[in-house]
Amino acid sequence: MRRAALALVAIMILVIFLPAAVVSLARDGRLPQPGKQGAGSSEPFTDRGPLIRLYRTDLKQVLELELEDYLVGVVAAEMPASFELEALKAQAVASRTYTLRRCRSWGGQGCELSPEPADICSESTHCQAWLDPGHLDLGWPEDKREELLHRIKTAVQETAGEIATYRGEPIEAVYHSTCGGQTESSHGLWEGGQVPYLQTVPCPYCIHSPHYRTEKLISYQALADTLPGTPAQPVTGSLPVEITLFTPGDRVGRLKIGDYTLEGKELRNRFQLPSLACSFQVDSRGIRADCKGKGHGVGLCQYGADGAARQGQNYHQIIAYYYSGAEITVLYP
Repeated sequence: MRRAALALVAIMILVIFLPAAVVSLARDGRLPQPGKQGAGSSEPFTDRGPLIRLYRTDLKQVLELELEDYLVGVVAAEMPASFELEALKAQAVASRTYTLRRCRSWGGQGCELSPEPADICSESTHCQAWLDPGHLDLGWPEDKREELLHRIKTAVQETAGEIATYRGEPIEAVYHSTCGGQTESSHGLWEGGQVPYLQTVPCPYCIHSPHYRTEKLISYQALADTLPGTPAQPVTGSLPVEITLFTPGDRVGRLKIGDYTLEGKELRNRFQLPSLACSFQVDSRGIRADCKGKGHGVGLCQYGADGAARQGQNYHQIIAYYYSGAEITVLYP
């Protein structure tokens, strides 16, 4: 009788707690298996990936696309098609990972810009840029159009189903145009604490970028318009400008201009700086910002990926370099 009673208790425990345990495992961010539903998903993974809902900000409408088809438009919009094939593959992996992290069917938050449920939008400053592959207008020479589009499709096809993971979970695969010689750590710019795979790394590969070194003049008039009380004309003596906080990647975390103190993000937005990897000089015209790179500097450096590929690195090596400790996992097929 005692054994029977113990067995009955064990069965009751399994009945009560096992479903909760299964739900917990399903929602912990681990990878869903091909042909099975992701967390909260009503759509199975197929050899073309899940269906995603894309909010086209230009048309103000939501489209349903298979992930692999969607990625052709993303890579075309986000990276020059003339880049090395291995760099295009790295971009495809990063964009695929970035998208899946946001899919509502996989526990992601989706895109709040959309007036109806959507996973992601086509606005580059919010989610990822996207262009309709059937109506691409990127200024490509007409006689090169098919060749360049084929390169992008090849990069997507040859990495189909591959995502970047860290310790078995998909990474936050952010990327930018040009780091200017050193990438940035995520916690240096954004809230949320340190992310082990988004740390600053030296980048000797993006020197061929047109954004590697640029100059931006912030005129006295622009200063006066943006920061009330700042003189609109040169005055006797120089305007005090001091970087009071540097990020781990040697970018501006905080800048003091006269009596004003600006956080790095605010500084970049107000004066449209290409990056925060800047030094500043005051002259008779205003403040000259000597800038390195373009973009936030975190994660994959796109021109760096192209430079690394030119030196013989493959996309696995490129992903592992810019996302420290990450590796590529085949999710499907």
